[in-house]
Amino acid sequence: MKLVKAVAVLATGAAALIPIAACSSDNNSGPVAVTTTTTHGGEHTDMRSSLATTASSVVGSALNSAQQAVQNAINSVLSAAPITFDKGSSDLSPADVATIKAVALPLKGNDTAIKIETYAVDSNSGAADSLAEARGNNVATALQNEGIDKARITVHAEGNPMESNVQIDQATISVTTK
Repeated sequence: MKLVKAVAVLATGAAALIPIAACSSDNNSGPVAVTTTTTHGGEHTDMRSSLATTASSVVGSALNSAQQAVQNAINSVLSAAPITFDKGSSDLSPADVATIKAVALPLKGNDTAIKIETYAVDSNSGAADSLAEARGNNVATALQNEGIDKARITVHAEGNPMESNVQIDQATISVTTK
């Protein structure tokens, strides 16, 4: 608190000197007029507001960087060993379980939220939806078994997706904001 008061006093003094310097003239041809308005509560509020804005920006930037680092780690794991499903199956292979364990590592020790996306195709749309959901839930359960809180996990499952760029028999995991 003493530091805040000291900074406020210095800022007020500097603000008072700026008009004097700006209004003075080298030729002394006329009178110098200086008007300074000082408020004793406002500078503290303005300074706190400025500090809060700066702190918020720094924290937000750090959180974005941390989330990006987690996403990069997940992407590295999934590109080396994707979580894949056999056609018509929601079972996780031993390799998929190992991949999920590796995905869980960067998620531990933070509260990063994630979204699991799974898809399935079947001539029966209800069966496709159920299969896609079972795939997503199996990945989510495996992550929970690795200590990732269920509240951090969202599953997006879609049967017979309209998008052409999805990997039907592969799960994706992405960092999301809460």
